[in-house]
Amino acid sequence: MSSFRSKIGGLLLKPVFKKFKKQFDYTEYGGAILLGVDGLVIKAHGSSNAKAFKNAIRQAKAAYDGRILDDIKQELTKINFE
Repeated sequence: MSSFRSKIGGLLLKPVFKKFKKQFDYTEYGGAILLGVDGLVIKAHGSSNAKAFKNAIRQAKAAYDGRILDDIKQELTKINFE
């Protein structure tokens, strides 16, 4: 931020960098989904804070409500019979 021009550029790019940071912030997602045919597991990062844990629970609920496991079972059944 040594010049007026760089300050204006930084100000204009601030929303872009904020969005980028949010996309790569592990606390926004909470963890990775591990899918099986009989259960759903969300594997959280070892240093997860309260926000990450809350989002892991939100992610698990979305997967459950979306009936992902039922869809997987249905597709595997189709594959086995073809």
